[in-house]
Amino acid sequence: MGEPISRLNPKVESRVNRILLDQSVQLILSIAMMLPFREHNKRGVKPYDYRIILVLCILRILFRKTYADYEILMRTDSRICVLLGLKILPGRSTIQRGMDLFSMELLREFNSLLLKDLINRKLNIILDASGIKIHCRSIWYCLKIKKNILKRDCDKVHLAVCADLLLILNWRITKWRKHDSPFLKKLLAPFKLIGLVFADKGYLSRKNFQFVYDKMGALFAPFKINSTASPKSHPAWKFAFNFWKKFNICYMNIYHQRSKIEAVFSALKKRYGDKLYCKKARMRRKEMALRFIAYNIRIIICYKYATEN
Repeated sequence: MGEPISRLNPKVESRVNRILLDQSVQLILSIAMMLPFREHNKRGVKPYDYRIILVLCILRILFRKTYADYEILMRTDSRICVLLGLKILPGRSTIQRGMDLFSMELLREFNSLLLKDLINRKLNIILDASGIKIHCRSIWYCLKIKKNILKRDCDKVHLAVCADLLLILNWRITKWRKHDSPFLKKLLAPFKLIGLVFADKGYLSRKNFQFVYDKMGALFAPFKINSTASPKSHPAWKFAFNFWKKFNICYMNIYHQRSKIEAVFSALKKRYGDKLYCKKARMRRKEMALRFIAYNIRIIICYKYATEN
């Protein structure tokens, strides 16, 4: 479960790894320059352009480098310096302070600009949520200092993924106690037109069915045993329920495309890790958002290389 229908050719992946640095820097820089310029009117030393800091933050995540690795390996890399037009890159402390200034809205805007050329049509979207560990200490150390660790001590990631290219279209990051159903509207709000939407029982709601229908789409989510056809002023619910009841095999075959999103969660956790090490919640969530952007960049570069060659 969770394996995509079409898999990336290993030859394409190995060849993309050779050109990944140049292609990724050019792509990220071109998107970052679309963001508005912020003029510095205060006294003191003129700071680095926040767009350059954003490029370096994404590159650090894309190549899976810690702040110490960035200081040793990336800061003096002539290839990155030439592409960014700098003699030497900012230090690790500058990158850390810059991360604190980025808002989640800015990162979502960057992601929408990144996907603008590829996602310009009616979309089939998959919704799901998963947990990311937030412990920065080992289990054995916590046992030694007698610190209780709960399995549910995690952040919950809500994703909207394109069903075709498995690109991450939108996200929300919350505490683990939050339910899935209210986030359907938040995840799908940026899209004017929607095709098919695949989601599990956690998103089952009359309001959600009607919301997707109003955007010219159709929500496919399995109904519960105690569900009824009563629309309660939401006609889309009744239509979907009757379809599920009378043509259950057809309905469930369409719904099972939802399993593709498990491949996205698996790729994120295998490549970038299943833990977040930042102490502050807002920094953890920004780092996770940068992982989503880094994942999209790698997929886009592989997709373009495969289509061109």
